[in-house]
Amino acid sequence: MKTIIGSLSYSRYIVQAPWGGLLLVWRSVEDIEEDYEADLPADHATFVRYTREIKIYSVDTMGKKHVEINSLDGHVLFLGHNQSLCLSTEQYPHLKENYTYFTDDDEAWLFGFKNKRRDIGLFDLKHNSREELVSPQLWSNFPAPVWITPSFTKLNFA
Repeated sequence: MKTIIGSLSYSRYIVQAPWGGLLLVWRSVEDIEEDYEADLPADHATFVRYTREIKIYSVDTMGKKHVEINSLDGHVLFLGHNQSLCLSTEQYPHLKENYTYFTDDDEAWLFGFKNKRRDIGLFDLKHNSREELVSPQLWSNFPAPVWITPSFTKLNFA
């Protein structure tokens, strides 16, 4: 696979931390040409999106600054199109601590390339590496994947 030079983009998220602070999250994504042949010009139809890096900053609103953090200390992040959130792995022990779960959320990419594979996965913040969440790829690439967070306190089981 060939990395397309100059095609790195960033998504930014503001997330409310369970401990009361705010987190600023930067996700860098690059376009990679799947069927790369050195002697052929780049073909946008063969590009795939690939999350390369996730950086997390604690926001100091009083000091008007942000400080990079390298660990979520017992928490996990969800990033995506509909919402982003931070949860405790103590409350949700099946989730991987210090990981970020992410979905494909670039609107231009989603609507321009409906039949492309989606960038859905987990990012290990400790080892700066990623894992596929859904493999093989989903049978449907459209609409955009979203996280669903049911509120069990509002459900009526009667």
